[in-house]
Amino acid sequence: MKALYIFFISIFIVVACSEEKNENLNEMDAIKSEPHIAKVIDKIKVKNYNYLEVSENKNEFWIAVPTMEIEVGETVYFSKYTVMKDFKSSNINRSFDEILFVEDARKSPTPDEMKKIHSEALTLEKEQIKIEPLPDGKTIKQIFSEKSLLNGQTVKVKGKVVKFNKQIMKRNWIHIQDGTGNENNYDLVITSDQDVKVGDIITAEGKLAVDKDFGAGYFFPVIIEEATIEKD
Repeated sequence: MKALYIFFISIFIVVACSEEKNENLNEMDAIKSEPHIAKVIDKIKVKNYNYLEVSENKNEFWIAVPTMEIEVGETVYFSKYTVMKDFKSSNINRSFDEILFVEDARKSPTPDEMKKIHSEALTLEKEQIKIEPLPDGKTIKQIFSEKSLLNGQTVKVKGKVVKFNKQIMKRNWIHIQDGTGNENNYDLVITSDQDVKVGDIITAEGKLAVDKDFGAGYFFPVIIEEATIEKD
């Protein structure tokens, strides 16, 4: 299987590079396999493949992918790629210090990538913030401790956005903190069709679900779904 993958990725690189001049395939790094989730911020279309400038965890870099229907603002998922350094493109008259030649670019995540979307948020430290509780709402600590009683009910909560993923499984995913909760339950996941950005203070109102399983290991002990969002 590995040999077959090496064959196909090599063909892709050769096809791409055959249209360029002054390429040095000996500068190619080892084939890598690790999940990436990135937002497209620029696109250059050429014959048989696209250059995409992407942003992932505040890092911006370029990838080359076989021709696919994807636009600026959309999310691209990939895990198999080869790194090339000092890549010079005569087609677009541009040099790249480093570019990733991607073999499996997709617009939908694999189960492992779906887990990665939210697992990264759990590595964030609990922020030293204090959000004033809503008189008609709940704190994150209360939501987790009262989840059995609140299951299926509409809940309102206020917090700071610490992570935001746009349009995964046709919904936006928002992680918030409000300074409450212990080491295992200070991060609350909310889904919505509204956009926010990291650092926003928001009030979210939606239906609370307990032990929500989206399949493929995509499981949440507590989640607020289809929330309406108000920004401070």
